[in-house]
Amino acid sequence: MYRLFLIIFLLVVLYFLLRQMFRSVTGPSRVDRSISSDSAERDKEQDQMVEDPVCHTFVPKRIAVIEQMGGQTYCFCSEECAVTFRSRRPV
Repeated sequence: MYRLFLIIFLLVVLYFLLRQMFRSVTGPSRVDRSISSDSAERDKEQDQMVEDPVCHTFVPKRIAVIEQMGGQTYCFCSEECAVTFRSRRPV
């Protein structure tokens, strides 16, 4: 009796694994592709490396401290660099 339950359980697990494998091979549907391409572009933009104007360190844009000063956008590696930049360059 236990063997029967074990075999049924293993078949169900195998079914879900094969279903997941074939879904990944065929790719997402047309709607999912448009959503994933938009998010991929957004991720690519966020992972773009930007240079800190104070210490010249390159950081990913998604973790940079972004400041608007004098109509321009500046990206800093830390809040300390942003404060230093503001003190050197009064608006």
